[in-house]
Amino acid sequence: MRRPNDVRSDRVTELPLVHAIGWFEGRLGYNVHTANLFGALSRRLPVVATSLQMLDGPLASDRALIRRLWPERQVVSIALLHGQLMHVLDGAPPGRRIAYTVWESTKLPDDWLESLGRADEIWVPTEWNRAVFAANGIDPRHIRVVPEGVDPELFHPDVPPVPDLARRSGFKFVNVGKWEERKGTALLIKAFDDEFGPADDAWLVLSCYNPHTPDMDVRAELRALRLRRPERLLFIPPIRDHGRMAEVYTSCDAFVSPTRAEGWGLPIIEAMACGLPVIVTGYSGHTAFLGPHAYRIDHRLVPVSDPYFPAADGNHGLWAEPDVGHLRRLMRYVHDHRDEARARGLAGGADVRRQFSWQEAAAKAAETIRASLAPMTGADYTNGRTTVAPKQA
Repeated sequence: MRRPNDVRSDRVTELPLVHAIGWFEGRLGYNVHTANLFGALSRRLPVVATSLQMLDGPLASDRALIRRLWPERQVVSIALLHGQLMHVLDGAPPGRRIAYTVWESTKLPDDWLESLGRADEIWVPTEWNRAVFAANGIDPRHIRVVPEGVDPELFHPDVPPVPDLARRSGFKFVNVGKWEERKGTALLIKAFDDEFGPADDAWLVLSCYNPHTPDMDVRAELRALRLRRPERLLFIPPIRDHGRMAEVYTSCDAFVSPTRAEGWGLPIIEAMACGLPVIVTGYSGHTAFLGPHAYRIDHRLVPVSDPYFPAADGNHGLWAEPDVGHLRRLMRYVHDHRDEARARGLAGGADVRRQFSWQEAAAKAAETIRASLAPMTGADYTNGRTTVAPKQA
């Protein structure tokens, strides 16, 4: 368990103590989300953390320690995990319990509803998520929107590029995300190969390792696509240091993702923060931050074609089917109108760095916590009486 940060305030004992439960280590979406949100939140409220490895962690000992060290403190436990795992909140200290989770299609998995019911409140990152959860039977009065974010100190246009990649001449599209049906990886590769011929100076850079399918044979997948120019694909091996992904983005010219659904879309917002123009499906969670500068791929809604959870009724919900012709036209347009695309990318990047930093996400989280506690305590958490100065880095 991590001890609370030293929040500067003579009224620190009035502040609720946040018990953060989640996957703090690693570079997948939940790991990045957990580490960054609670790290930023600890500058506003006292935070202790129970770091899990899968579901193993010192929950029982942390609960006992919190009760012994802070017996009078209000405790708010926040589990940032997949929805079916919220039974971990049973091991949290007494106090308000929040389930924070993210989903991608219009149908929640069958085993999420009972698990989420253990929480007093549910957090999701976007209004799109909120509408999906409400449509699946969760009382919208118990759902709060607390966004994810981006680290503008790590992801910005001035990050030095990867030298070998930067030296490669030609226009470089980049895609980051697990190779899977939901991400539209094969669809993108085929569309790129069909659109750009021998006379075009175009490359497709891919960071698409999927740790959930480590035995996937990428060469076999590529052979099945019958590509004309497979040599124009550049594969980036897994990168352990998440912050170094910024170097990949600044080495390239545009980010492209014909994703079928996203709960948030960390690679998209991080590429935007680095100043890249983005070509992305105009549907689901990432539309919360795309703004007017993105190139949005047309789509239609279709039944989920590659279900990744069991459904007793056979209904796995809907997601987007990107218009491949429109995807190709947008890639061609960005390739041929580079100055315009660059300007749009820089404008979009400035917007997300300003509006969607992890500090802004933490401010929303702190505001939401205070608002949820005020009715129970009668305290006024909105007029500044309990405001503290953020700890300086």
